[in-house]
Amino acid sequence: KRRQQEDKLSIMKQKTSFKGKKLLIIGATTETSLLVKKANDMGILTYVADHLDNSPAKKFASYPLKIDGFDIQSLYRVIEDQQIDGVLVGCADILVPSYQKVCELANKPCYLTKDIVEIFANKKNLKRKLCEFGLPTIPEYNITNETSLKDLDDLSYPVLLKPVDNNSSKGMSVCYNRDEVKDAYNIALSYSRSKTVLVEKYMTCDDITVSYVFQNGIPSVTTIGDRYVNREQANVGTITSAVIYPSRHSQLYFDTIHDKMCKLFSAMGIKNGILSIQGFVENNKIMFYDPALRITGCQYYVLVKHFCDVDLLEYLITFAITGSTDNICLNGKVDSYFGGKIGANLVISVKTGVIKEIIGVDKLRSIPGIINITQEHFPGDEIRIAGTANQNIMRLHAVAKEKADMQDIMRKVQSCIKVYDGHENDMLLKQTDPEVI
Repeated sequence: KRRQQEDKLSIMKQKTSFKGKKLLIIGATTETSLLVKKANDMGILTYVADHLDNSPAKKFASYPLKIDGFDIQSLYRVIEDQQIDGVLVGCADILVPSYQKVCELANKPCYLTKDIVEIFANKKNLKRKLCEFGLPTIPEYNITNETSLKDLDDLSYPVLLKPVDNNSSKGMSVCYNRDEVKDAYNIALSYSRSKTVLVEKYMTCDDITVSYVFQNGIPSVTTIGDRYVNREQANVGTITSAVIYPSRHSQLYFDTIHDKMCKLFSAMGIKNGILSIQGFVENNKIMFYDPALRITGCQYYVLVKHFCDVDLLEYLITFAITGSTDNICLNGKVDSYFGGKIGANLVISVKTGVIKEIIGVDKLRSIPGIINITQEHFPGDEIRIAGTANQNIMRLHAVAKEKADMQDIMRKVQSCIKVYDGHENDMLLKQTDPEVI
């Protein structure tokens, strides 16, 4: 009890000391809104930069800024002119390098170095580093614009093509023959800032996501979840339909992967911050493939706060402002098994088209066990591209004591939410069958 009281007093002192401090957040997606709100709650003045006028997170900012996240010099001038105390990146992989460069230029606390970004913000570089530490990876094919049709015939189809440095499934295509590969290669190339395309075996096995928090060089696993995906759209990458925590493969991860990952993190010099990484599980092998050095769209930190009483958003903000997290107690509190309980990130996704009506949102809020709803799209919004996270119209976080309770929550969610276009067509994509968890 004394330790809990000391922790509360420490947090109260921090909040008081943050009043009037200034934080620049680069990127303003819907998923970034919770980060902005948390900083506001801590008494911090928030400067949110994005190239669009109506980016969702900007409406919560103390000072919304129309600045492109790639415009390093303009971001630097804001830091200097406004005497900004700290900088963070929102929920966008492509802006992670900007965050690191701006912090370095302005001499602000940053949990990343250039070397870390080069590995963990690039899928191809990550594969090379994983191999270096004896970790299994997805089979890969070398393809360029000059690859012959005969060589394409020799591939083991289906294959997945994706840019090495983008996020939210943008630029991904699933190809079942050589004719599809040519077009898919150019699509992936158009989404890559480095003009590099990764071609891999298309995996249909179990999918997991692992998240970490670092404090003074010590990594802790915050979550391991089973990722369920929607595959009903032809020739495009899968999109998440649910993530259920803890994963059925948690023990496999700790038995076969964790120690090697810790050695990799140590070698890369990761001291503080967060990191998430997705992986496939096939024949008792975990093959990581997609890293994230920022808060993720699945907002797993909502569940970590609920189950472990660890506020990862406050942790990031504290580091950004002070350069230290010593006053935040993580040791012994982070538990990726959630004390035997169950958490879920449930995703409502729709087909392409213009949304006319969304029915049942108020009913969702009344379902016991739902602790957060993040709505990303509203009536009038147009969904243009299939196979991307832009098809997600809302994310729900649910908690339960038993598997049967979580299945019941999922059934209630699926029974009350309806989405229609202007022709009264059902726009909903299939959601995860509660029976599979």
